[in-house]
Amino acid sequence: MLPSKHVFGIFSVGIISVLLALPFGQLIPIEASPFSALSASRLEENRKLEQDYLKNNETDSEQNLEIASTAGSQENYDDDVIPEALLATGETDNKDQSSEDVLASHIPSLNRPRFGQNGITALDKDSNIIVPDNVAHIKETQEQQNARQDEYLQHEGKWYTQTVRKGDSLYKIFNYLNLDTNELKKMVAVAKKGDINLTVGTKLQFLIDKKNEIQELAIPMADNRQVRFLRDDQNNTYIVSREDLFAQFDNNAATKDITESTAMPSYVEAQKKREQAQKEKEEQLALKNKEEREKALLAQKQAEENQRVIDNLTPKVDFANRPRLIIGSINAKENFDKAAKRLGLSRSEIASIKKQYQGKINFRRLSKGDSFRVLFNGIGPNVSMTAVVFDTKRYGTITLYRNAQNHLFYEEGEYKPAAGAFRRFPITGQIKVNSPFNPKRYHPILRKVRPHYGVDFKLKIGTPVYAPADGVVTYASYMRGGGYTVIISHKGGYRTVYMHLSKYDVRKGQQVRIGQVIAKSGNTGYSTGPHLHYEVHVNGRAVDPLKVDLPSGSPEVAKKLRKSFEETVYILKTELYKNALAHN
Repeated sequence: MLPSKHVFGIFSVGIISVLLALPFGQLIPIEASPFSALSASRLEENRKLEQDYLKNNETDSEQNLEIASTAGSQENYDDDVIPEALLATGETDNKDQSSEDVLASHIPSLNRPRFGQNGITALDKDSNIIVPDNVAHIKETQEQQNARQDEYLQHEGKWYTQTVRKGDSLYKIFNYLNLDTNELKKMVAVAKKGDINLTVGTKLQFLIDKKNEIQELAIPMADNRQVRFLRDDQNNTYIVSREDLFAQFDNNAATKDITESTAMPSYVEAQKKREQAQKEKEEQLALKNKEEREKALLAQKQAEENQRVIDNLTPKVDFANRPRLIIGSINAKENFDKAAKRLGLSRSEIASIKKQYQGKINFRRLSKGDSFRVLFNGIGPNVSMTAVVFDTKRYGTITLYRNAQNHLFYEEGEYKPAAGAFRRFPITGQIKVNSPFNPKRYHPILRKVRPHYGVDFKLKIGTPVYAPADGVVTYASYMRGGGYTVIISHKGGYRTVYMHLSKYDVRKGQQVRIGQVIAKSGNTGYSTGPHLHYEVHVNGRAVDPLKVDLPSGSPEVAKKLRKSFEETVYILKTELYKNALAHN
C-alpha cells in the first residue's frame, strides 16, 4: 500500500490533468472553467486602469512634469534604433566509384544457374574454369587452365585505352565510345561483385577488331591486378580472367601500340554525328534568334509609330496654363507614370499620388483603359492637388480628398478626428523624465553622436502603459537593445514606440483603443535601470514627445473638424467631375 500522502498527490495530479483537458467553450461553457475567474479578474483590473487613465487630467501632469537634474548624463545609452521597415507606412567526390548501381537502371539483370556444393559443377576459387565437384582427380592446374584458355580465346584487333573520369560508369563509357551496350550486358552477366568497379584515373583497355566490335575489355584493379573479359562467340558470352596487370601483353608490359580511345573507329564515327548534330542545332538557334530580333525590331517600330499617332492626337500640355482638372487614361504598353507625364503631371506630383494610394492600389498592375482624374486648387504648375480619383478594372473606383487641416488625403468617410485624439503621456501619475529627446546627443562612452529619439520616463517595473490614441499594433516582440518592444500605428501618420517593457498585452495586427493597457514597464534589453523609453514619429520622422502638436482630444473640436472635412469633400467631389475645369 502507498502512503496516504502519495495517494493524495496522485489524485490531485489526475484532477488537474482532467481540468486542463476539458473542452471549455465546446461541450462545457467557458463560464464553467475554473480559470475563467482569473482572466475575468485581470480584465476587470485593466478596465479600471483604463478608466483612471482617461480621467487623468493631462494639464496637471504637464504642469507637474519633473525632469531630473541628472537628465542627459545618467540616461540609458543603449536604446535600439527602430529599423525603418518597422516604421514605414504601410553527385559524391569519392575516388572509387561503383558502376553496378548505375548499370542496374540501364541493364536488366540476367538470371543464370547458381552452382553450390550439391550441384553438378562449381567454380574454383582462383580460377574461371568450371570443374565437377566429385571428380577432383581431373582438376587442372592454374597454368594448364590459362594455357588452354589462351589457346581457345585468341582475338585479333587493336588495343585502345580510355581514362576513367569523375562520374563515369561502364554504361556511359560504352555510349561515349559508341560501343554495343548489349556486349556490356553479357559482361555484367558473368561478372562477380567488384569486377566492374571503376576508379577515377585508371585506364581501361579495349581490344577492337576490324569490324569495330569489342573482343576484350581489361579493367585495372588494386595490387597490380586486373579483370579481363574475353569474348566467347561460340557460347555468346564472355570468359572472365582475374590476372596480373597487362597479362594480355608480352612480358606483362603495356605495349606502345595502345592508342587513345578518341582514335577508335566507332568513336570517330559517333563524334562526326555529334558534331553534325551540334552544328545543325547552332544553325537552328541562330536562325531562331534572327527571327526573334527581326520580330522585336518590327514590334518596336510599330510601337513607336503607335506612340507618334497617340502623341499627335493628344494635345500638348502648356505647364504655365495647365488646367485645374487633368483627365486621362492608360494606353496600351503604357504605365501610370508615363501616362501621367504625358498629361502634364510632374515627377513630384506622380510620386505624391503613388504615396497617397499606397496599400490601396498596386500601380504596376494597372492596365490599358484604367482612367484617373487629378484636381488642383489652381491653374499652372505651382499649385497643390486637392483630389484624385482612379477608376480601375482591378481595384474599382477609389477617390481621395485632401484635408485642409493636416494636408493629408482621405477617402470619403475615412477621416475620423475623434479616433485621432491623442494624449500626451502613455502613463499616469507623477511624470518624471530621466532622459529627454535629443537628436544630437553625444555618447560619453562611445565618444560619438548617438541620437536619443525618445523620452525616458522613470517608472517602477510593472507600471501600466496605455495607448495614447486609437491605432493598430504593427510590432510586438523582443529587440536586442530595446528588450520587449511595442509599436503602434495611429491615424494621421503618427506612430508610437515603447521599449524595455517587462511584458506586453497586445499582439501584432491587433486594434487598440485610446486608454487601453498595452504593456507593463520594465528593465529588459540594454537598460541601466527600470524606465519606459517612449517615441513619437510623424510621417516617419522622430519628434519630441513632450513638444509635438498632437490631435485634439476635445469632442467638440473633433466634431467641427469632421464637419469641415465633409464640406470640403462635397465641394471637391463636384469639381472633380466638372469636365469644364479640364479646359482653360
